[in-house]
Amino acid sequence: MSADKKQQNLPTLGSERKRGVRFVWKIIFFLIFLAIPTAPHLMGLRLPGPPSNSVDAIIVLTGAGGRIAEGFNAWKSGAGRDLCILGAGKGASLAQLLPGADDLSDEERSRIITEGWSKNTLENAFSARSVLEDRKYSSVMLVTSDYHVPRAYYVFRKALPPNVDISVLRVNSERGPSGSAWRWVRRHFTEGWKYWRYRLLLFLE
Repeated sequence: MSADKKQQNLPTLGSERKRGVRFVWKIIFFLIFLAIPTAPHLMGLRLPGPPSNSVDAIIVLTGAGGRIAEGFNAWKSGAGRDLCILGAGKGASLAQLLPGADDLSDEERSRIITEGWSKNTLENAFSARSVLEDRKYSSVMLVTSDYHVPRAYYVFRKALPPNVDISVLRVNSERGPSGSAWRWVRRHFTEGWKYWRYRLLLFLE
């Protein structure tokens, strides 16, 4: 093989540099791709948790296991005056929703509100605003899954009057016996992108 052909077959310094630059950009784009859905969850860690004093209403956003039970337990412990269960589904009875509903007094039942028409976080917020205006709430506590907290808080903060205090009660995500770590990552990743989609949606409206 001639010296000219050997020189042509050898990678040039310029081509190696270009490949190195492309690799660095791929790493940067990959990190950005991960950072965008991760940011809401990091910001969500700074959101106010359950206050020491009782709130006007504990608002449970249905949609995942454990939320209703967690909200009901908080309500029974005196963390809130009223209990609002949003998105319970049409025709859902109190006995179907709450553990020990048959043991509740008439007075306790009068402080429980169930709503069945809302099917997503935005509709939950509009439903809550309607209840809030009727009952003159000034402080509420959202009960939802930990991965859902950033989006739920943002949507409710946009929908409710600015003078209403909003805190959150995080419900730990359910973890199955197999593949739970991957489901946890996928759930938080997907929810992170939903957060930014909702921000864009509410910004454009």
